[in-house]
Amino acid sequence: MVEERIEEFADVIVEKAAEVEEGDNVYLMAKSLQALPLFEEVRRQIIKKGAYPFEHLLYDTVSGERIDHDWMKHASEDQLEHFSEVKMNEMENMDAVIKINGSDNHKELATIDPDSISDWRSTTRDILNKRVEKKWVLAAYPTTGLAQQSDMPTQEFEDFAIDAVVETDWEALAEKNQEIKEVFDGGDKVRIVDDTTDVEISIEGREGVTADGNRNLPDGEVFYAPVKDEIEGHIEFSYPVTAEGNEISGIRLEFEEGRIVDFSAEKNEEFLKKMIETDEGSHYIGELGIGTNRQIDRYIKYTLFDEKIGGTIHMAIGKAYEDCMPEGEEPNESSIHWDIVKDLRERAGGGKIFVDGELVQENGEWVY
Repeated sequence: MVEERIEEFADVIVEKAAEVEEGDNVYLMAKSLQALPLFEEVRRQIIKKGAYPFEHLLYDTVSGERIDHDWMKHASEDQLEHFSEVKMNEMENMDAVIKINGSDNHKELATIDPDSISDWRSTTRDILNKRVEKKWVLAAYPTTGLAQQSDMPTQEFEDFAIDAVVETDWEALAEKNQEIKEVFDGGDKVRIVDDTTDVEISIEGREGVTADGNRNLPDGEVFYAPVKDEIEGHIEFSYPVTAEGNEISGIRLEFEEGRIVDFSAEKNEEFLKKMIETDEGSHYIGELGIGTNRQIDRYIKYTLFDEKIGGTIHMAIGKAYEDCMPEGEEPNESSIHWDIVKDLRERAGGGKIFVDGELVQENGEWVY
């Protein structure tokens, strides 16, 4: 990856997404040593801004992100139940959080007991909640592990991943997202329909959040926190989810009064069950998102990209983000926020989105 593109990528992270300012304390983390060129350039730009980087490489065990194999394999029950006041104190003192994701091996946790993963997420939930109160960004570096996961040659994946950030017209995307937000903000009920899905979701009283390069990189969505107990029907998702080294495919969920009352998966159904039963909040949906980035045109088995594909929707089991909520109303709380993608484009079989009975999208194309 040439130096110029690294600099462009880092500039989007520091200036646009994390909005780093002089004097900020910035939590900076990278999961893979392959991401070191971007990590160092982001650090350099943070310093030039007059801010203060707090560097974390490879291991970030208690922040609620990217659990590592050795910790999950060897930690005792007491360790998995131990809440780190030290880590919470550090997070409380941060102004911005930058995480550069990119695995060397996406199967790293494939042999770990899902119960242990669930327990650890519950232990670290408050630290994760504190993180999302900050200016934060998750960026994806194109490691060889991610290229293999995506079934793409390394160079092709590198170009694809970097183009999704540096070639996206963020101003045009922001304008389109605002237009879509206004359509959905004006309605109360969203209905999604195809041959395997008929689900109605209430967003009454909700205001959408537009994501156009200010949190995730790549980015491109409009998302809502649905009314917790007003989802009815069933949905079958298009693509597998890769979570903690486990691939869960053929996911189907059924809802009554917002609660997941039935579920199935063609592969790894037991893992899906463990995720849904993580806590009370994981029996509900915390997010309805509408993908809007046409620069991302293919499924690559990495949700950070897949949920942004223009012509898709996604729903997240678990936690709702506070900035989606009306004033005075508490969000759905959970230690997980687990996105699952449904493709409504013609190439995937097609589908329709209605807002208050009016067709607004057909086969992935806007028709309002």
